[in-house]
Amino acid sequence: MIKSRHNKLYLWFFRNYFGMLRAILFRKITVVSEVFIPENRAVLLFQNHFSWWDGYWSYWLSRKIFHRKFHVMMLENQLRKRMFLNRCGVFSIQKNSRDFLNSLQYASEVLNSPKNLVAIYPSGVMLTQHQQKIHFQKGIDRIIFGRTAHFEIVLAVFLIDYFGFVRPEIRIYLEIYSGERTTEALQTAYNSFYQSCIAKQTE
Repeated sequence: MIKSRHNKLYLWFFRNYFGMLRAILFRKITVVSEVFIPENRAVLLFQNHFSWWDGYWSYWLSRKIFHRKFHVMMLENQLRKRMFLNRCGVFSIQKNSRDFLNSLQYASEVLNSPKNLVAIYPSGVMLTQHQQKIHFQKGIDRIIFGRTAHFEIVLAVFLIDYFGFVRPEIRIYLEIYSGERTTEALQTAYNSFYQSCIAKQTE
């Protein structure tokens, strides 16, 4: 597997380049529901994956809202095509390989530090934001099960709408998950939260 690295120059470029694009292409970014995370807890973020922008949205949340060091899981074949992302906090996972468990173990180890945030796109693939039922990939249990009191699980739903303007608005909905730490329970809670976000978006 490829472990994440953090290079100040690469992070500066990533932050400023995508920040400039966001200012040009989006009207505004709104956090609809904020959450409080104690300083002694890391953050495991589950987020819908529907666009090319998703890595930047995860990074923006880690920096602006959670104030944690950014890490995000990405398929290894995709990361190898964009290795500069590795220096911005991206680490790899390879399905159906021996390295699969190594990546899950690595994510778990990163969460041992309260200064860190790990973002995961549980669908494992990019889906339209209109697909409101997300199936969680296998393996998440290895991160969330057991002695996990040192990190909080946060559910995030990103939705884009134009609302009569030329440029769209990105809205971010957040919720702390406090249920049973199993993949099935987490999947049910995430899909329920997704439905509630859609309801708020269309009010």
